[in-house]
Amino acid sequence: MEGFYPINLKVKKRKVLIVGGGKVAFRKVKNLLSYGAHILVVSPRVLPEIESMAVDGLIKLFQVKYNRTYLEGCCLVIGATDDREVNEKIAQDAQNAGIPVNIVDIPSLCTFLVPAVLRRGSLTISVSTEGKSPAMSGRIKKGLENSYGEEFSLLLDYLGGLRKKILQEVDDPGIRRKIFMEMSDPELVKLVQEKDLSRLEEKCREIINKNQGFIMEDL
Repeated sequence: MEGFYPINLKVKKRKVLIVGGGKVAFRKVKNLLSYGAHILVVSPRVLPEIESMAVDGLIKLFQVKYNRTYLEGCCLVIGATDDREVNEKIAQDAQNAGIPVNIVDIPSLCTFLVPAVLRRGSLTISVSTEGKSPAMSGRIKKGLENSYGEEFSLLLDYLGGLRKKILQEVDDPGIRRKIFMEMSDPELVKLVQEKDLSRLEEKCREIINKNQGFIMEDL
């Protein structure tokens, strides 16, 4: 099967190069900052908002023409210029250096694509059409927003802490899998929606004790 292999990449405290200084570049900067990336922007001209970010120390800014030296130490490169020749050079330089590169709106020059993303805390739902219809990706994402509310963020935080305890105290991998599967029951989401946290804890204890065969009192 051809296409792009979906992957989630940790960029926190890692260097990301964005070439371009317009509205698209600004959106990319804001998004990557929310994931903790160290952003380097290279562009002769930039929006005042990008310049302000640099003044505030949120990003590093070089108001010069792109050259390959700015790739050094980067884990990702994004080209967001309106110059086809510059975009092609960015793509070629990044690929030669073995660095994943995305050229906005030109999938043929990309080694990775940025999907439409819905985030609810630790829950990330991404939608991609492999660049064939970003508008469709956005529409599908919009349709998911009402189905996946903030309750999923709260539930995942709770289950994440519980998972560590189960991994420590339940030895059998098969039983652990069964417990984790039952804890993905939509009923638990409903309990969070209803703010019935005592019943949520009770339900999780029931699932663990039923499958494990002993009483796990402290959750």
